[in-house]
Amino acid sequence: MHTLAGAFALDAVSDLERAEFSRHLEQCESCAQEVAELRATAARLGAAMAEEPPAEFKDRVLTAMHATRQLPPRTRPATDRHRRSARAPRWAVVAAAAAAVVGLAAGGVFGGIALTQQQELQSAQTQLDQAKGRYAPVAALLAAPDAKTAHGEAPTGGGVTVVLSKSLNRVMVMDAGLPAQPGGKVYEAWLITGKDAPRSAGVLAAPSDGGLVVADGIGSTDHLAVSLEQAGGSPSGTPTDVLMSMPVPA
Repeated sequence: MHTLAGAFALDAVSDLERAEFSRHLEQCESCAQEVAELRATAARLGAAMAEEPPAEFKDRVLTAMHATRQLPPRTRPATDRHRRSARAPRWAVVAAAAAAVVGLAAGGVFGGIALTQQQELQSAQTQLDQAKGRYAPVAALLAAPDAKTAHGEAPTGGGVTVVLSKSLNRVMVMDAGLPAQPGGKVYEAWLITGKDAPRSAGVLAAPSDGGLVVADGIGSTDHLAVSLEQAGGSPSGTPTDVLMSMPVPA
């Protein structure tokens, strides 16, 4: 049951799995914490991509509703639904979880789309494709059965949220309220293994773009550090001004 935490957090489980896992949460404190942290992470990803709809959007949607013929609902016996849910393979659950995160990321822009002009449709499709490409690795990470989360605090305020999967060999580092820096400076994440030299995981994107970075090839990384660098990251390939360091989730 523990492996359903990521999919449950993104509401990517069947009704039967949801009921079983809800009962499991009442007895498993670690899963309850894991679900809460993954839900908070997914919600922040969605909020980072949210945009205010144009003023005329509501009128366009209502107009399209009145002009569109509604199809009758399709139903099937409850026993058939349970039979189909019970057969759902693990890859289907993970795919649904990935779709859920992409939906969160694009929800502020595409919620209730009712576009009537071809140009608007093409623009919307382009934005959706970009959101899918940006968040697909994040979706797979959140849905991984062994996804683990941790939070680190910076002495200057705020900190980072880390999500790691050993099976995917992937880590995500997300800004959790780090103070904005003047002069074009950026935050850069670093992977540390024992006494080896730190390896850059990349520069954290601006908060408007999710405020995160995803890196593969974590190997046996045991610590993660965040430094303050000039725009573009450290030119020397080593941390310049280390802000904080924390152990990665076990």
